[in-house]
Order: sequence, then C-alpha cells, then structure tokens
Amino acid sequence: MMKTLKVTAIASLWVLSFATTAVFAEAPVAPSNINPNDHITLANYYDGLAKEVSVKLETYRHDLQEYEDHPYTYGRQGQDLNSHLRANIREYSKELAEDLEQVELHKKMSSMERNEQLNKAKAQIDVNESVVR
Repeated sequence: MMKTLKVTAIASLWVLSFATTAVFAEAPVAPSNINPNDHITLANYYDGLAKEVSVKLETYRHDLQEYEDHPYTYGRQGQDLNSHLRANIREYSKELAEDLEQVELHKKMSSMERNEQLNKAKAQIDVNESVVR
C-alpha cells in the first residue's frame, strides 16, 4: 500500500511537471541585446537553443521508453504520463525543428553578406587596378 502511494505521488509530480513544461515550451525570440543584422551571433544563439531543446527531448524520450518498459509501475496515472510525455516530445520536436531552421537561415544570410562584402571588395580592387594602369 505504501509503495503504491509513493509511486502514485511520484507519477503525479511527473505529470504536473511535464504539463507545465509543455506550456512554456515555445522558442523565444532572439534577445534584444543581439543586433538583428548580426547573423553569426543569431545563428549561434539559435544553435544553443537547439542544443538545450535536444537535451530535453532526449530526456522525455528516455522517460517514455522507461514508461513503455515498465508501465505496471505507474498505476492509473501511467496513461496520463504516457500522453504527457508524447505531447512534450511532439512540442519539443517542433521547437527543435524551428530552432534548426533559424540556425540555417541565419547561416545562409551571414554567408550571403560575406559574399556581398567580398564582391564589393573585389570590385573596389578591380577599379583601383584599372585606375593605376
């Protein structure tokens, strides 16, 4: 009886923590202290977010696997835990995809800016060489 009560209490706490975590699992907008035109910094920022989300996602996947391996230890709340874990995995997978998309976008924009600067520098050199000749 006491063991069942402990397992029930722990499962209830897990369900509550997972439910509240899913509510706040949205990708934040870049902080205001990052220049919106500094694409390298923005790419690094979103890459850091993606790594954090990836760690959380793996934790939820591990917890789900643990539940699926031993569903009998979770009692009646096991099905709630299962659905909350699956919902969190869906949400964090979506957030991870969005963060990785932002990383790629800002890397491409940074690369385009670098190419544009190189082209301007090359054009300036070409102009200078033609003036010297």
